[in-house]
Amino acid sequence: MFRKFKDFLFPKVDKEVQATVDKKSLGNIWRICIMIFAFEAIALILFLLTRKEFDQDAKVSIASASFCLAACLIGASCAGYLGKVKDLPHFTVEVFNGIYYLFLSFWGVQIAYRNYTRNEQILTFFAVQIMMVCFVPLKPVHGIFFSAAVYISMYISMCSIDGGAGLNIFNYALLMIVTFIGMVVRYYSEISSAQKSVDLKKTVDMLEYNNRHDGLTGLRNRKALEEDVEKIIKSHVTAYMIDINYFKEINDTYGHAVGDAVLQETSRWLKSVFSEDRCYRYGGDEFLILSADGESYKEDTCTFFVPEVPDDKILLSVGHADGDPKNHEELFKLISEADGKLYEIKKRTHSPEYGGHGERK
Repeated sequence: MFRKFKDFLFPKVDKEVQATVDKKSLGNIWRICIMIFAFEAIALILFLLTRKEFDQDAKVSIASASFCLAACLIGASCAGYLGKVKDLPHFTVEVFNGIYYLFLSFWGVQIAYRNYTRNEQILTFFAVQIMMVCFVPLKPVHGIFFSAAVYISMYISMCSIDGGAGLNIFNYALLMIVTFIGMVVRYYSEISSAQKSVDLKKTVDMLEYNNRHDGLTGLRNRKALEEDVEKIIKSHVTAYMIDINYFKEINDTYGHAVGDAVLQETSRWLKSVFSEDRCYRYGGDEFLILSADGESYKEDTCTFFVPEVPDDKILLSVGHADGDPKNHEELFKLISEADGKLYEIKKRTHSPEYGGHGERK
């Protein structure tokens, strides 16, 4: 029971979900500051235009409004800046949210205190609490602690004037409890919404990844190649076409599961030599690499061992061609040239002199 209550007050939230909530919270604070600034600025202008005398009370009102305007500018600037920081620590946002909540709440207490002394309504204080509940999600333990401190301070202030005679203690306590509940519900609602948003983004990212990558090797596929053309052309490119020698015999001798292991080991070798985002499974046991950043492989063959094929080493044939393609057609012409070089190398590696037993099929 205690653990559940502790988890309720101090919930453990996924880092990405918390970051989503933090970004939204900072955006809300920025908007609140801008709206309050606009409202206070208009109210101050109207006050100055309609006031005939500027007694002490008027000066206090002007000072209070000016202070609020300055604070709103600072708050909006800080929220805007923090919202642009990458990998912003949650603790920083938590501290900022707490400071902002306490500042705005005690500003409301100060206005309510002045109004109370003049037998006027103290709606500003309650408006601030409603706004905080609606727009600034605080962790349950923080929200309850801060709001309790603010409500108690407000009540003590009223009692210092007339013993709190103008307050209905039952209604006041009920409003405080409703604020607690609202803060908790708001927080968990934001967490739930952020979790769904994060899950949806992960699903979309996974679908996009699977749409552009080969499921077996993890390399980019032909669709990805078509989309990458614009990033590759208009620069010096070395195209490599790579083929696994006697791959059909490996499948026939050891089975397709071993053939898959050979394909995966080949992809690991490619990613160790070339940039992963330029490696493509072109089809079957053929692979394409489009190197545009100075990467190079000098040999026309490569051998390695795969545990599932104990009696034979795996031989790769490598054909390559260099060029400066300026459009889609020139790039695929370069790929075709590299494929032609691969064909020549395959003829040699399949020849009896090389230990082979026939030409490329």
